[in-house]
Amino acid sequence: MKKNRTRGFTLIEMLVVLSIGAILLFMVSGAFSKATYREALDKQTAIIISLLEQARSQTLSTKDDQSYGVHFEATKAVIFSGTTYSASAPSNVVELVNPLVRISTITLAGGVSDILFQRLTGETSQSGTITLSLAASSTQTKTITVFATGLTQ
Repeated sequence: MKKNRTRGFTLIEMLVVLSIGAILLFMVSGAFSKATYREALDKQTAIIISLLEQARSQTLSTKDDQSYGVHFEATKAVIFSGTTYSASAPSNVVELVNPLVRISTITLAGGVSDILFQRLTGETSQSGTITLSLAASSTQTKTITVFATGLTQ
């Protein structure tokens, strides 16, 4: 009489395969989370540059016969009209910074946290740099340079 032997996987073989799969999943998810952080930093940098360009453009086009500027704080950037920033002004356009990112350093001429663009020329007296960093790791940063001409890099 022949014995029927079923072929299959042993419990040990299944545990080994599942362990290898778990390790691979952990490694891949770590790489994706780092990419998410870098993407958030890149995107927030582009948004801040866009705000600066928008304020300069509105000043040059003499929108509402006003000058425009951008006010910076660690968690937000605000486009404002007029010669000084007022937190309660209804015309302010507030852009909250992504929670994964923060504005870590504001180094502008005169030690201020506002950049105001001049009518007709679009120039600014508050040239300098704004540094954004990841909230979880201050070693990964992006720096925006604002030149006296009002242009950004």
